[in-house]
Amino acid sequence: MINRILVVLSIFLTSTVHAFELKEDSVKTKKEAPQKIQNLYSPSIGLGVGMFKFFGDVLQSQRGNALISNIGYDLHVKQQLNSYLTAKFYVLHGSLSSNERSAERNLNFKSKITVGGFALMYNFDQLLPKERIINPYITLGIEAVEFHSKTDLYDSYGNKYNYWSDGSIRNLPENDINAMDAIVIQRDYTYETDLREMNYDGRGKYPERTFAIPVGVGAQMHLTKNIDFTIGTTMHFTFSDLIDNVTAESVGERIGDLNATKSKDRFLMSSIAISYNFGSHKNEPKTKEMGEFIDYLVYDSEDEDGDGVIDFIDECAWTPPGVEVDEKGCPLDKDSDFVPNFRDDELESRPEVPVTPMGVEMTDEMIYEAYLKYIDSTGMFAETESKLISGVKRPKKIYRVQVGSFTEAIDADLVDKFLSIPDVEIKVFGDSMTVIAVGNYDNLPEALKRKMQLTKEGFNAAIVVTEEKDGSFKTVGDEANNMAVEGSALTKVESNETFFRIQLGAFSKRQPANSFNGMKGVTEIKADDGLYKYLYTGSFKTIQEAASKKLDLALTYGIKDAFIVAYKGGKRIPLNAVVNTTQVETDIREQKATNYSKENIHFKVQIGIYKNQLPTEVLTKFMELGNVDQKNVENGLTRYSAGDFKTLQEAEAYKQELIAKGLGGAFVISLHNEELIPISKAEEILAK
Repeated sequence: MINRILVVLSIFLTSTVHAFELKEDSVKTKKEAPQKIQNLYSPSIGLGVGMFKFFGDVLQSQRGNALISNIGYDLHVKQQLNSYLTAKFYVLHGSLSSNERSAERNLNFKSKITVGGFALMYNFDQLLPKERIINPYITLGIEAVEFHSKTDLYDSYGNKYNYWSDGSIRNLPENDINAMDAIVIQRDYTYETDLREMNYDGRGKYPERTFAIPVGVGAQMHLTKNIDFTIGTTMHFTFSDLIDNVTAESVGERIGDLNATKSKDRFLMSSIAISYNFGSHKNEPKTKEMGEFIDYLVYDSEDEDGDGVIDFIDECAWTPPGVEVDEKGCPLDKDSDFVPNFRDDELESRPEVPVTPMGVEMTDEMIYEAYLKYIDSTGMFAETESKLISGVKRPKKIYRVQVGSFTEAIDADLVDKFLSIPDVEIKVFGDSMTVIAVGNYDNLPEALKRKMQLTKEGFNAAIVVTEEKDGSFKTVGDEANNMAVEGSALTKVESNETFFRIQLGAFSKRQPANSFNGMKGVTEIKADDGLYKYLYTGSFKTIQEAASKKLDLALTYGIKDAFIVAYKGGKRIPLNAVVNTTQVETDIREQKATNYSKENIHFKVQIGIYKNQLPTEVLTKFMELGNVDQKNVENGLTRYSAGDFKTLQEAEAYKQELIAKGLGGAFVISLHNEELIPISKAEEILAK
C-alpha cells in the first residue's frame, strides 16, 4: 500500500512541475487579457485545530465517530506556487488513543505524537470558475512522526485492573481463590505504564519514530483578501505497526481469538484552520467600456405577475395567474371579509361577521373553541396545536386531582379517609406544607371526571392541578376546573372495596430523611394526635400481596416493626375482621421455605443500599474495609454488606466495630447460601 502511494506521489509531483513550466512558457508566448498579479513570495501562516482518530490493531473494527476523539493542533506555512498548486510545511501535535473492552480482550493505549511534514495542495483551478470564493483541494505529501505510547493498567490506588466476565473491573482476578472478596474498581484513565518498557513481544528498545504519507481532501474559503478559512480531513498512512504496541506477531491475551491485522497503523485528522497571507494583492487593471443602452421605460411598464397592473402601482404583487383584480392589482373580495374570492368558500358572508381562513362564517361553537385555544393554560388543545407547529409535539402535561393542602396537623379521621383512596400520594414540602393528590392523567377531561367522582364521595376541596417539573402542583384555573366534560366514563376507582397498606411505624417526632435504611417510596403524614405516620407507598388488593411485601421489606431493609392496615369505605377497619394476618404470613413463609441446613447458614452485616454510583465519601469508607460484598436487589438497588460469620454473636460484634468506624446504619442480616432469611428463622435452624 505504501509503495503504491509513493509511486502516485512521484507521478503527481512530476506532472505538476511539468504543467507549471508549460504554463510559464504559454504566458511568455501569448498575449492575454490582464489578470490578477500574484506575489509569489507572500507566504501564509495558519493555525488549526481538529480531532485525531486512530486506526490500528486495538479496536480494529474501526468503531467510533471520527469527530469525537483526541484533540490535535496544526501550525503551518503555505506558499502558492501558481494558480492551482500550493506548497505546505506543517507541524502537528496531539495524542492518539484507543480503548477496547470486549469479551475477547481488554486493551488500551494513549500516545503523544508530533508530526512534521511537507505536502502539495491542488485546487482544480483549471476546471472551476475563476471568480469563486470556495476552493476544493486534494493534498499529498510526506512526513515524519514521533510517538510515545503508554497504557492504563492500574487505578489511582495502585490496584491492577482485572476484567471479569460480568463486565465489571475488580481488584482481584475472577479465578483468584479470594475472588469472593473482590471489590469493583473504576478506571482512572491515567496512562501510567510505558508500552515499550513492557517489552511484550521481545522487540526491545524499538524506535518510536516513523515516516508517513498524508492523503487528504478539503475546501478553502476566502474570508478577506488576506484571511482564509480551511476545513479538511487527512489520512496519515504510517510505516510503523507499533503505535498501539500490537502487531500481527503479538501473542497471548493481547490477541485472544482475534486475527491481528497485517497493515500498518494509520490515523485520521479532521480539522479547521485560519491562515493569514502577509503579501499585498494588486487587482488587475479594469478596462473602461461603454455600457449598453438601458431602456428605463421598459422597467416602468413591467408587470411581473401578469395581472394587467404595472408593478409601479401594483399594491398586491405576485397575484396568482388568472385571478381577477381591482385597479390596485389586488384580488377581488366580494363580501369584504378580507378573504379574496379565489379562495373564499362562502362568497356572500354577512357584513362584520367573523369568518374562518377560508371565508366561512363562524358559529358560536367555533368562536368559543377559538377563544379557549387563545386563553388555553391547561394544555387541553396542546396536541391539536402542536400539529400546526412544524409537526413537533410539545410535552404533554400531567394532571392530578388535589384533595387537600395543609400547613397544620391533619385530623386523624381525615387521614384515614385520605389513605382509603388506593392511588393517593402524599407529598411534604419543607417542614410545614403537606399536599394530598390522586390520579395521574395525560389529559384534562379524564382528570375532571375523577374530580367529580371524588366530590361525590365527600372530597369537596378536590381541584384539578398540573404537576410542575419541581414536583409542586399548580391549579389549572377556575374556568378549566368547572368545565363540562362528556364522553365515556372512566374505570371507576371503587372506594368500598377493601385494600391494604403497609405501615412502617408511628412516631412522636419526625424521622430523618435517611430513616428506614435508605428505603425508597416512603409516605409521611402528620395527624392531629401528635404522631407522624410512615407508610410504604402503594396499596394491595389482597392480604397475601401485602404480607409478601412486608416480609420482603424486613429482609431487604431490616424493617421488623412494619404491620399491615386495612381500609374500606373511607375508614380504617380492624385487620382481624378481614383475615388472620399471622396465618397469612406463616403461609407465605412456608411457600418461600426451602430445605434449610445448618451448614449453609451464615451472617453478614449490611452497611447500605444504594442506587447507581456510590458517593465518594462512602466509597472511601468501603475501600478501607476491604471485604465489602455487593448484590443487586429490587428496583436497580445494590445491597452492600461486610464480613461473613457462622454465628450471630460474631456478626453482632463486627456490627459494633463498623458503627464505631462511622457506619451508623449497619445491621445484621442472615442468609441460607445467598438467600436472605429472617434472623429468627436462622436461629431456629441452628438450634435444631
